[in-house]
Amino acid sequence: MLKTTKNITVTGHSVIDDTNAVYFRADINPDGESQIRQSIQDQGLYDENKEECRKDFADFTAQVYEIEDQAVEEIDDRGSEEG
Repeated sequence: MLKTTKNITVTGHSVIDDTNAVYFRADINPDGESQIRQSIQDQGLYDENKEECRKDFADFTAQVYEIEDQAVEEIDDRGSEEG
């Protein structure tokens, strides 16, 4: 029997002067649970621009939360149709 799952991956970068300072990645599973990670790509650039990089991370996280909420709504809608 084939079983499949739909996972969502969202990526982003905090870009300063055309250089990636920080890489962001979120993995969302079908239950709406997620893991959000950031990886500093250029420590010096990050240190000089922490405020902007942190704002970018907050904006990225907000977008991930919106996607999580949509995924949970889709699961709930499918569950009510099946039940």
